[in-house]
Amino acid sequence: MASEGPFPLLAHPYRSPARGTCAYEMGNTAAKNALVFIGGLKDGPHTTPYIRTVARHLEKTPELGYSVFETRIRSSFDGFGTSNLAQDVQDISALVKYLRSIGRDKIILFGHSTGCQDCMEYTKYAKYSNSPVDGFILQAPVSDRESLDTFLPNWHSKLDYADKMIADGKGGDCLPAEQSIAMLNAPISANRFHDLFAKGGADDYFSSDLDAETVIGFWGRFNKPVLVLHSEKDEFVPATVDQVALNKKYQAASPFVSPLSGLIPGTGHTVLQEEAREWLAGRVIEFLRTIT
Repeated sequence: MASEGPFPLLAHPYRSPARGTCAYEMGNTAAKNALVFIGGLKDGPHTTPYIRTVARHLEKTPELGYSVFETRIRSSFDGFGTSNLAQDVQDISALVKYLRSIGRDKIILFGHSTGCQDCMEYTKYAKYSNSPVDGFILQAPVSDRESLDTFLPNWHSKLDYADKMIADGKGGDCLPAEQSIAMLNAPISANRFHDLFAKGGADDYFSSDLDAETVIGFWGRFNKPVLVLHSEKDEFVPATVDQVALNKKYQAASPFVSPLSGLIPGTGHTVLQEEAREWLAGRVIEFLRTIT
């Protein structure tokens, strides 16, 4: 069994017979609670190192009783381009149902980047009849649409091309390479391109230009505590976007958004600095103490 530090890295592999979901557990396999980590675009198990720091902190806090699960779902790695949030909810719910079946009490979903969109989508319980969870953590919730203004100013013509494909009944087909975005480095369907980059697309949860009614509608779906942690120096956030104001807006939109929410100091999107990882892990521990 592979290991890193004081805990097994692949301690308790799980694979759903019904879907493409699998998960790997870090920490105490006898823990009564579970923290389920959901990565962003092109992520999968073991691609976001800071979650190991969080797992180590949890092992040192046995009274909380949490282990960490990293998931591989249909949208993991290059699968994101031909998947969608609805499939993610189905896959995550299959894991949650399994964890309940083996006796896990509290289950928290921890989303990074596009994993935050998954957490937002997961709150549509009436739509999906998915297995409820006991809380959420959102780290680096950013707008894919707004991020393109920084990295690819001429991206709008590519969205027009994707929308024409959808109108022609070819939404499930992948965009030609010249109409896609090189930095994605994966095949992407017209439908998924629209979801990610169109205003009002399925993934458009965190854009700064969303009106107040829309924001309140999104965050008003939460009925369990949620911790929202932006990265102070997130490279995918344009300089024109005020993350402090966004974080406060989300707190004002729902009483379930924890007052522990805020900005992770001095770090970018994936929290590469060790000091920032320690800060993040500490804040996660504080939040989990509030889950009753």
